[in-house]
Amino acid sequence: MPVQLTTALRVVGTSLFALIVLGGILAAYVTGYQFIHTEKHYLSFGLYGAILGLHLLIQSLFAFLEHRRMRRAGRPLKLHCSQRPRSVALCIAAYQEDPEYLRKCLRSAQRIAFPNLKVVMVVDGNRQEDAYMLDIFHEVLGGTEQAGFFVWRSNFHEAGEGETEASLQEGMERVRAVVWASTFSCIMQKWGGKREVMYTAFKALGNSVDYIQVCDSDTVLDPACTIEMLRVLEEDPQVGGVGGDVQVRSNQGFLRVGASLFCFQTQWDMLRKLVA
Repeated sequence: MPVQLTTALRVVGTSLFALIVLGGILAAYVTGYQFIHTEKHYLSFGLYGAILGLHLLIQSLFAFLEHRRMRRAGRPLKLHCSQRPRSVALCIAAYQEDPEYLRKCLRSAQRIAFPNLKVVMVVDGNRQEDAYMLDIFHEVLGGTEQAGFFVWRSNFHEAGEGETEASLQEGMERVRAVVWASTFSCIMQKWGGKREVMYTAFKALGNSVDYIQVCDSDTVLDPACTIEMLRVLEEDPQVGGVGGDVQVRSNQGFLRVGASLFCFQTQWDMLRKLVA
């Protein structure tokens, strides 16, 4: 079946499914029909709840089938384009992170089972109160010739105090040089928000790697995360981006379940947008 026809059918199918769910929810809301209820309607279960439950069940089924397909054991990594090793950079966005979370994130990045993985941490802030994140970087990933860092008064879109045009350009070149030359690098820059942080990482890396992996500074990464995401990208030329299986750490059972459902819904919405 041609790729364009397959894409069109997916768009039509996704749109019809969304319209059916929307129509069912509207009908349930208008009619207010209830299957069972207590005498004074303190508790009830109606058509609206049934449709939402069916929707969640279908989502869970699709997620289970996708997880089973992705976790088949013993599948070798296929390189369709060439047999040369792929290069990957992990970009970590950090902003006033909890010190213990940041340590766990960097240690998990250190344990990733992928050869020559480049790690770039960009700190959104260059003030004195942000310096502890650079200290943690040195503690976990520093101390070797493979590590480099640079504290930048500016960012790629806003000059810092006292910065001239010449010094701004010099700073940009220094950022690129540190990222290119180091296996583990940390850039502290003028605050600009998460988009500015990611822009710095992407701009500095340029075309030095084949793939870029991103995460926040409170993420604990699975050792196989890079190779598994690379597997999907290499096996299907129609895939341009891969999202990880995000789970929530919490010692409170109810909070953990609620947060996990929220993450599941977010990932599913992103998947539907990609399919559409």
